[in-house]
Amino acid sequence: MGFFKDMNLARGVVLASVLGSAVLGWLGWQEQAKLRTLEAAAAKPEIEKDMVTLMTLGHEHTQLKGALDGQSGAGSDDIQSYVRRQATTPRVDLGNVELDKDVKQISKGINDDVYRIYFRDKDRSFDRTRLTNFLYMLEEGSPRVKVTEIKLETADKRLKDHEVPNDLWAFEARITVRQRTTP
Repeated sequence: MGFFKDMNLARGVVLASVLGSAVLGWLGWQEQAKLRTLEAAAAKPEIEKDMVTLMTLGHEHTQLKGALDGQSGAGSDDIQSYVRRQATTPRVDLGNVELDKDVKQISKGINDDVYRIYFRDKDRSFDRTRLTNFLYMLEEGSPRVKVTEIKLETADKRLKDHEVPNDLWAFEARITVRQRTTP
């Protein structure tokens, strides 16, 4: 016990190093055993076939998911119901919106469906938070819908140029949905 009796910093570092090396050696030996087991399992011929099948299924899943995302709002009725549904979500709650559709041909086989979103009652007004939530929800909910134009006007028409308006706004927006046309 003379080692511990005359313990100093140098002997403490040596002792900690020896114990640490023993623990790390034991952990390394366990990991090497796991590695040998995995290498033996990976050397089997059916693993390669399963890996190819898994990659193929992964590619098919990616293609199907892309097709599904692309189809959200494929027809004009779907887009109109999508916009109306977004207008009635809890943090938006704009109520019933009106939609007009205009189709612009961008190039052969590609059209832009432009929808004008407005309210019949021109005196309806909303705070900025609800309007921005609505516009955000439109783009966030469908990868094909893009807000391309926003027109904001203060709800108080009697406001003078030097006065600060309250936070109520009348708005009109246009969204664009680009899609391929079927021949």
